[in-house]
Amino acid sequence: MMYRPFTPERFERLVKEFEEEEAKILLRKRAEYSDQEDRLQNFHQQAAIQGVEPADISLTYLLKHILSIAKAVRTGNQPWVWVTAEGSEGLKQRFADARNYLLLLAACIEEAEGEEQ
Repeated sequence: MMYRPFTPERFERLVKEFEEEEAKILLRKRAEYSDQEDRLQNFHQQAAIQGVEPADISLTYLLKHILSIAKAVRTGNQPWVWVTAEGSEGLKQRFADARNYLLLLAACIEEAEGEEQ
């Protein structure tokens, strides 16, 4: 593979693309997984059922996406698109989901820290 510099401008376009898509995903999935009062409702409910902390649930979802990304990188079988031609998640979607789960994990940790103080 021939090396071509990844220019700062190109990197900024990539950052902007991901930030915009991640915001859309968070908004869409918020309605699926929580009410308007508790952004972490889904994590609280699952944690109560499983007898763990909400951060454990969030970490599990994050790791699911990380493992999917790792497999895609190793095999090269996942296209670098948001949605595949078949309508399933592309690799970009997996990255966005992982980044969003990092934020949700941070929220779970911040919530727990706030409760302890």
